[in-house]
Amino acid sequence: MKAYVKTSFRDLLITGWLIIFGTTVGVVAFHPGFQDQGTSGLLSLGGLAAVSTVGGILLTRFVDRLSQATSRARKIALVLFVASMVALIPVMFVLFVTPWAVLIVITLLYVRWKWALLAAED
Repeated sequence: MKAYVKTSFRDLLITGWLIIFGTTVGVVAFHPGFQDQGTSGLLSLGGLAAVSTVGGILLTRFVDRLSQATSRARKIALVLFVASMVALIPVMFVLFVTPWAVLIVITLLYVRWKWALLAAED
């Protein structure tokens, strides 16, 4: 019996957000360089990463619904996304910047691509 699984790029992008978040929390929790910070360091960096992860997942998840909204609603969604990414600045400064930056760029390209496709259909 074969199992047929259909995976979209959106699902892979959301999975990417969760993997990078889990990696960030894992590095802060278990790396010897962060052991002196204790739980407060984990909560501060993990909390900031969680804010950005939720922002990225929400924008990715509701891109189709936002494409049918007004231009003002789309701009507000992008401003909220960028505001949630500002929380990543300390995380990227302390840990690693490349995976987060690539994920942000891919998310923005995906959102722009989906909005352009749905605008062309109208």
